[in-house]
Amino acid sequence: MWFPEEVIVVSDLHLAAERDRGFFKADEQLAEFFNWIRENSRRCHLFLNGDVFDFLVHGKDTGVLDIKQAATDAEAIIENHADVIRSLKAIANSPEHKLTIISGNHDPELTLPSVQRVIEQHLNSSCSHCPVRWLTNGEGALLEIGNAKVLIEHGDQYDTWNWIDHEKLRRVVCLASRNVDYANEYQPPPGSVLVLKRFNRIREQFPWLQTLQPLSGAFLPLALEVILPNVEREERSELLAAVEEFRSYGSRALSDDLQKILKPNRDYWDDRNEDARVLSQWLADYDNREDVWAAQMKKGWARRTVAYLRRKTSQALLSRLSKRTTYFDVTAHDENYEVAGTLLSKGTDLVIHGHTHAAKAYQVNKGLYFNSGTWVELSELPDYKWSDRKWTTYLEDLEKGMTDTFKRPTFIHILHRKGNVSAGLFEWENKTPVPRSTWSFQNHEWGKGDDTTWALG
Repeated sequence: MWFPEEVIVVSDLHLAAERDRGFFKADEQLAEFFNWIRENSRRCHLFLNGDVFDFLVHGKDTGVLDIKQAATDAEAIIENHADVIRSLKAIANSPEHKLTIISGNHDPELTLPSVQRVIEQHLNSSCSHCPVRWLTNGEGALLEIGNAKVLIEHGDQYDTWNWIDHEKLRRVVCLASRNVDYANEYQPPPGSVLVLKRFNRIREQFPWLQTLQPLSGAFLPLALEVILPNVEREERSELLAAVEEFRSYGSRALSDDLQKILKPNRDYWDDRNEDARVLSQWLADYDNREDVWAAQMKKGWARRTVAYLRRKTSQALLSRLSKRTTYFDVTAHDENYEVAGTLLSKGTDLVIHGHTHAAKAYQVNKGLYFNSGTWVELSELPDYKWSDRKWTTYLEDLEKGMTDTFKRPTFIHILHRKGNVSAGLFEWENKTPVPRSTWSFQNHEWGKGDDTTWALG
């Protein structure tokens, strides 16, 4: 356990081997933010909580882990984000700061010693010590800040389609260190496979696949309603086959075991099961509709009519999702509410996740749950009350790969000063941290803080 006085948590930066395109386009803002941390905090521990790097963007579609290539990819990522790395280096080598990097499901390669060495070489300004602490084996960071116990973890451990099998990753490291073949030891999770084998191939055509939220198993069929009619037949067949494979993954032993340890009598996979049910139902319905529409096309129905029917289906599905989503509501409970409650019941006072990209701050009984959000581009579904004409325009834009995006760069700040513990969710806006939800910890309970009197650093 660590005992810091001040903690800042950032996650889901998704730095990839590209610049000013794709998922992450906030180099200048992120470098400014790191400079602000160095200049305005003291005795501060910075946690980069998973998916800091993104090895999936240009990963091989075979899904086979290549240690040599991973180190090369790490070099390319650093080269494309030199300003960010330079600012992070200043924090890593500051006597007033500590830096810990936690791996996520987009950067499990951080487990590899060769990748760690590449990053350390770029962050280290002396030969005396390594400036980075690594948590890359699936463990969380347990802290005691004042009298508050805080758990920081990426959160993919509770996502059956995206959790990383760290046991097999460790086996890869052990075998490679002995020059023994490891090619078949590790397979990425089904979510990563879908990205590597299919989504990467169409991300230029449909960039909103990365940005549109909420991105969940239930959203996948809605996205496919728009994508499938607008790709070539061969790509459509391969994409559907990949989705079928994605759906076919059942319970994954390690994540289920972890859930059973946390709370043996509770099935935590209600959301997962619902997502799987929705996806299965959609695949069956899609096949039926394809048969009907194909038959009607043979009878001479105009393509415009079929396109109209497809668009109406997409509109109905997307508007229903828009009506029920609370993704961008910071205070609304999300899929992590149950697992947060269980973790908090074990004696932790504050749980901090990343992974979902949804910035959150809400109470669970006497405990508190934060999600640190993301620094990548986001886009939001329209209001479900939109007119048919506006929805039609929106769907036509999606088919062309167009949608408006925005940034909502958020982070968590925890401070212990003069016996008081404060914690807050902040947004980095115009070179300034803006409070979105602040709390104070007294008598082993969290209460709402005063945004106007929050003192940083």
